[in-house]
Amino acid sequence: MNKIFRLGLLLFLVSLSLWSCDNPAEENKNKAVLSGQVVNSETLAPIANAVVLVLEYPEISTFTDANGTFNLEIEVEEAIEVRLRAFKESYVADTLQVVASPGRTVSDLNLALQPTETTPIPSGAAASIILSGVNPNSIGVRESGSPEVAEIAFQVQDSSGTPVDLQHSVRVDFILGSNPGEGCFISPTSASTGAGGLAKTSLFSGTKSGVVQLIAEVHLGTQTIRSMPVAVAIHGGLPDSTHFSLAVEKLNFPGYNIYGLIDRITAYVGDKYGNPVKPETAVYFTTTGGLIEGSAFTDLLGQASVRLVSAAPKPLHPTLGAGFATVTGRTADENQNEIEALAIVLFSGVPQISVNPSSIDVPNGGSQYFAYRVSDQNNNPLASGTSIAVTVEKGDVEASGNINLTLPDTQSPAWTFFGFTLTDSKPDSNDVNPVSVKINTNGPNGNLEYILSGIAH
Repeated sequence: MNKIFRLGLLLFLVSLSLWSCDNPAEENKNKAVLSGQVVNSETLAPIANAVVLVLEYPEISTFTDANGTFNLEIEVEEAIEVRLRAFKESYVADTLQVVASPGRTVSDLNLALQPTETTPIPSGAAASIILSGVNPNSIGVRESGSPEVAEIAFQVQDSSGTPVDLQHSVRVDFILGSNPGEGCFISPTSASTGAGGLAKTSLFSGTKSGVVQLIAEVHLGTQTIRSMPVAVAIHGGLPDSTHFSLAVEKLNFPGYNIYGLIDRITAYVGDKYGNPVKPETAVYFTTTGGLIEGSAFTDLLGQASVRLVSAAPKPLHPTLGAGFATVTGRTADENQNEIEALAIVLFSGVPQISVNPSSIDVPNGGSQYFAYRVSDQNNNPLASGTSIAVTVEKGDVEASGNINLTLPDTQSPAWTFFGFTLTDSKPDSNDVNPVSVKINTNGPNGNLEYILSGIAH
């Protein structure tokens, strides 16, 4: 009967999937994603091929994979509460209530199924220890809003792989290996195996994120049986304003006149303990110039990146002036208060060159100094990699000073002012000769040259 039910449900899911493919108009952006894992409540081992469905939308269902994981998508117009139900033959079903919001993913959902009674198989003496399961497989630091305790189950087996029975029960010691410290601990530190050869302990997070290693040991006389180290991740908590900042890949990019260029903006989000926030924390972005992706989710290092695209409107900062845009990142702290971080990006424009004095008149045996400015149309510095060169095209003079340079990634106006000196290279000659000097700039903003002419005595 169970096989018939599963076959019928599978055929229903396939037909539903085909119907969705034939009706692309039904696809929209109001999707809530619910994902997690179904485990055995006693062994904490993942349960494959369990059915997970949404009670309010029974047509939305799926089977868990080999790791017991599932992924469901629901189309909703606003945040609603739904109930997930998991079941499989030989297990008692479990139900979980969760909020589904449009455009958001809720992960790390856990449903635990209680197995029905089975007749234990007689065993021999303990010979090995294996991990039975971890639930959940990652936790958060204290006061993070995430689960702070992970239950870990080990199974002691005899030489044939059969779980030890109660007649061969042993005491299992739990040892905390590599860990971030700061209050992280396990309890109990030892336990005797029960039905199915299982012994359980709980890992409690502290105030620092990182990876915890746990080892189980059994001592039988002079022999020690040891498990492989089990790794559990402790993630950071909710964002903290003191640990929230934005960085830009390029402080200055040539997007004032050239549209479609991309600059990457990255938010660095930490909790109040200075740890990266828990993964999948949302950060929202806005800009006063160009276009920017609206949101991103943090990774394991608390980083969330988006792309800033040069486009209309051209930025105009109230203090810094034309070309400067403010990018704002926003998220919510542990009290649900909005916090924000700012970054300034310069959209530089086409190059322009000016020189003072505007003509050359080098005295015999002497020199003449020239101040020149290379900037964009808004008097801002040009983008990183721009080269500036001053060369003598004609005449008996030598140039020195800022005659060959490459601009860094900068927003400072100091990188628009330069100078060079022309010196008479033939002081023993009284002949007046014409002089020509070229100032040339090449770079991402475009190319431009300026010719300065005059005489040398």
